[in-house]
Amino acid sequence: MKKFISMLCALVMVITLAVPCKVNAAEGSVWTQISGKEAWTYTDGQGTELKAVIQGNTLYIQGKGAVPSYSRDMLGNRPWNNKVIYSIIISDEITSIGAEAFSNMTKLHDVTMPVSAFLEDTSAFAGAPEECIFSFKGTNIVSRNIGNVPYNSLDSIVAFMQKNNGTYNYRLDNYYMTSWVQNTVLPKIVNLAPTDAKSTYYNPHYPVINYQSELSFVSPKPEYTMNASIVSKQQGKTALEIFSIVLGDNTYVTAYNMAVNNAKGIVKNTDTPLTYKMTIPAAFQYPGRQFSLIQLGNGVVNILADEDLDDGTLTFTTDYPSTAYALVYKDVIIAQ
Repeated sequence: MKKFISMLCALVMVITLAVPCKVNAAEGSVWTQISGKEAWTYTDGQGTELKAVIQGNTLYIQGKGAVPSYSRDMLGNRPWNNKVIYSIIISDEITSIGAEAFSNMTKLHDVTMPVSAFLEDTSAFAGAPEECIFSFKGTNIVSRNIGNVPYNSLDSIVAFMQKNNGTYNYRLDNYYMTSWVQNTVLPKIVNLAPTDAKSTYYNPHYPVINYQSELSFVSPKPEYTMNASIVSKQQGKTALEIFSIVLGDNTYVTAYNMAVNNAKGIVKNTDTPLTYKMTIPAAFQYPGRQFSLIQLGNGVVNILADEDLDDGTLTFTTDYPSTAYALVYKDVIIAQ
């Protein structure tokens, strides 16, 4: 069974463009310098009260609230623009860091920030030198769902790690935190290590779950060189917004990128629909649970229902396999 939700992707993009974004809000913002000091204050009138202090080659971001976003042509509004900064230390009360907030800081050696702060865009530290060390402190993960789709501060940090996988060095508090990250992504994040290898403290609200799955062909392969793969991967905010719109009364599990390849490369479309089978992560298997996939198709969103009766697998048919998916489920009350 397949449902089509036509033009939803385009609709979400229109909505996104119609809503003023935080980058624009920052363009009119003003940092006020404290007389005689390399220090500036900032407020947005909505609870954000920041103080930026430069001591030597270290930038301290203190106070509470959101560090604003900047468009590329407004980077000069940042007090630290064109300053020689080696280190950035961000206080625990900072809730989020906007797009381009600390971009183009080409002398940066290390960044320390709380894991409770959202990185609003992967460009927040764009242009930092290779092998810069990013230390995310604490285990206080903060949730800020996108509709009914779970999304938290560590998710936003993982998106940054994935975008720059192999470029920077990352530190999290302990093995619990690093395991949480590595169990949500594939390929694994390289250069990720715990700061304290002995600490066993964990956040019980965010258990470590292995979301990995395996994908195989049910239909005969049209070409012997074809292979199928599935990767657990956090999606961008637009994709999560789309998933949320069509989620209905289902429960969101996680997102995947699936790909079918042949000798020539990735196969976006197949001449005829083919049937595939994916394994359900063990943590979510439950008798009678009905799984389905939300597929971001070519201009449409497809809902692919499970075609088998095995509680541990999901079988689906599509002619557009290589794209992003969300795994969702609905629990059905079985009559006695």
